Amino acid sequence: MAREIELKLSLAEEGVSALRALPLLASEADFRGTSRLHNRYFDTASQALAANRVALRIREDDGRFVQTLKTRGASQGGLHQRNEWEWELSQPALDYSLLADASWPVSLDDPALLQQIVPAFRTDFERSTWLLRRPSVADGEAVIELVLDRGEVTTAAGGRDALCEVELELKAGTAEDLYGVALELAAAVPLLVSDISKAERGYRLLAREPLPETVGPRVADGMSSGDAFQALVEESLNDLSRGLELWREAADWLAVTRTALALQRLRATLACFGALLPSESKSLLTQLGHLNCELDQALAWRTLLPEIGEDQVAGWAAQQAPVARRRLDALLRSPEPGLLLLRCSRLLLDTEDAADARQPLAFFTPELDKLPL
Repeated sequence: MAREIELKLSLAEEGVSALRALPLLASEADFRGTSRLHNRYFDTASQALAANRVALRIREDDGRFVQTLKTRGASQGGLHQRNEWEWELSQPALDYSLLADASWPVSLDDPALLQQIVPAFRTDFERSTWLLRRPSVADGEAVIELVLDRGEVTTAAGGRDALCEVELELKAGTAEDLYGVALELAAAVPLLVSDISKAERGYRLLAREPLPETVGPRVADGMSSGDAFQALVEESLNDLSRGLELWREAADWLAVTRTALALQRLRATLACFGALLPSESKSLLTQLGHLNCELDQALAWRTLLPEIGEDQVAGWAAQQAPVARRRLDALLRSPEPGLLLLRCSRLLLDTEDAADARQPLAFFTPELDKLPL
């Protein structure tokens, strides 16, 4: 079994050339080549594997077949830690006997259920790989694998979703090293932190649900202040990055509305838990406020719709929506939103060892009650 520690970043196709031209990739990192990967993901008709938070696939890479089982593991503001098992196959057919050596859920260990597992969707993409070596912020050397994946996710029913993403995987070093590289990239190219796996993209296509309903932050009585802060920030960041990505892909106004609400939650959370934040990070509140103003101005025309007569709504929308759309598109063509959210994600590392992080949640309850959850 291997444990992956990685950061996933999404980008628009038009940002690929700029990414490749960055000195970090063009000269510092060692280019390892490009390959074409074909993956079939499997599940039952009722999606029993997804319900148990596992992904099962067969990957074809230059005539080799590899069966892979992944569990979701932990996620922290875009930083993922997943368990992964891989087995070489002689042919592109699942071998269930191999799963005995992995964390295959007991609830799925049923011969009748295994017979119901069929191909669910596939991903086909071109992968370019670089290996970066540089001094670690800790002792020794940081080794980070950077991959650029470009392709698509498809279903048998004709569903299709474009793939264009960067994955940074930590081979040696610390999470701090990983964030350092991500911040360097995001300062030059419009990138968004993403917690959406390729498997999740496939399941979204099957469900025809581009933006699932927000379930709310996982805050419970008995949590420490640090754990509650992590949960609240992570949930807000996930909603923010998903909403911005959906706007970039589909110009969905509902996504922008929910993004603005998530941004309000994030700002309120940082203000509430200010005692946990390093002093140099408190300027983030001001920058988040500027982003909030940009979103509010882009949404202003929609907030006025209830006040406009029915006979004028269509004309008003036709006049105002294109202006707001250009404003949002220009915002996402700049590095600022992605860089800002990545810095907020980086806060989750900074606050893990803060003195007040071990305080019971009640320590912050008076302010927590004011959050727009």
